[in-house]
Amino acid sequence: DKTAPTITSFSSTTTNGSYNAGDTINITATTSESIQSGNTITVTLDTGDTVVLTAASAGTTLTGTYTVGAGDTSSDLTVSSFAIGTVADAAGNAMTSTAVPSGSNNLGGSSAIVIDTTAPAITGTTVTSNNASIAVTFSEAVYNTSGGSGALEASDFSLTLSGGTATLSSATPSSISSSSNTYTLALSLSGTPNGTETITVVPSSSTAIYDAVGNAASTSQSNNTVTLNDKTAPTITSFSSTTTNGSYNAGDTINITATTSESIQSGNTIT
Repeated sequence: DKTAPTITSFSSTTTNGSYNAGDTINITATTSESIQSGNTITVTLDTGDTVVLTAASAGTTLTGTYTVGAGDTSSDLTVSSFAIGTVADAAGNAMTSTAVPSGSNNLGGSSAIVIDTTAPAITGTTVTSNNASIAVTFSEAVYNTSGGSGALEASDFSLTLSGGTATLSSATPSSISSSSNTYTLALSLSGTPNGTETITVVPSSSTAIYDAVGNAASTSQSNNTVTLNDKTAPTITSFSSTTTNGSYNAGDTINITATTSESIQSGNTIT
């Protein structure tokens, strides 16, 4: 026997699905012939991680375990390359080829394993014209349990208001409804907004909102503020005159000036 063994396939015994940080995934390499116990190769996954595969006994398989790290991502986990440690058949022929099997003979073709360590995030916030509610959109489907189930509840959100004249009666939305990844949160306002109020919405805690694989949404968010619409009517705050103090008679002209509480439109009149 003068034929060196080769890697014929990469596969996994791990169930297809999505996995996040801390999860473990089996990686198995199959060889063209029986190799010696203790032989190893080191595979590089498309996440950039490396995993050592070891032949636990003489045979045609080497196995190892990939532990998903924070920040890892892959839409379909696969082996990108591998390096040979010590691999030889019973006759002592050493493996030299590092050709990576493709298609159904690689992990990406034989399994459907997704690596997702990205937490869901708020991507946009809008307010209705009457300030009755805000719409909050997430980057992906979200749930109120780490197991990928449970509809979000009003208590999963926390609201704050800064500026202006109106105030929030409650930091918790008074009701919630949803359409796809967008959640409509009803506001409980006291007073009339003057258009300078800013509403900020965040998850109520670091364990309130999750994606399907258990990544928790942070309580620090971007794209999560909205300015309320001005619903305060202008008022006259004073009357004055630029005309010099003194006595005037028929035909004289005297300036009368009214000052309003806020900017009004050109051409507006009062009598």
